[in-house]
Amino acid sequence: MGWPLPGPVAVSRAFERPATPFGPGHRGVDLPAPPGGPVIAAADGTVSFAGPVAGRGVVTVTHGELRTTYEPVLPTAQVGAVLRAGEPLGTLLAGHGGCPAPACLHWGLLRGSEYLDPLGMFRRVPPRLLPLGGVNAR
Repeated sequence: MGWPLPGPVAVSRAFERPATPFGPGHRGVDLPAPPGGPVIAAADGTVSFAGPVAGRGVVTVTHGELRTTYEPVLPTAQVGAVLRAGEPLGTLLAGHGGCPAPACLHWGLLRGSEYLDPLGMFRRVPPRLLPLGGVNAR
């Protein structure tokens, strides 16, 4: 799994798992980016939804038992399109509430009906400390 935006990515709002299925929380992460920029598939998959939900453009890509969601997006990929990781699926739109930038991509991850933290899909590498004098110091 990779980032759904090209270039350096920052997180402006983290995932907050809801205590109950319909309870408050934040069911994804918000990634600030310029409006009009490309949104790309985070992993290989098939577009299973592309269209408006509650007035916002949404794209859903199915990756086996997982699904990623992207909003607000103007879809460029059609339902049924098979995408490789990094291929464009839409254009980022402005208008995501609470975004500290002109636009934020709300990126979600689901297994069945369970929301997961998309950042949990990245392999975490433990820090490696080097000697004070550099790599060759002993």
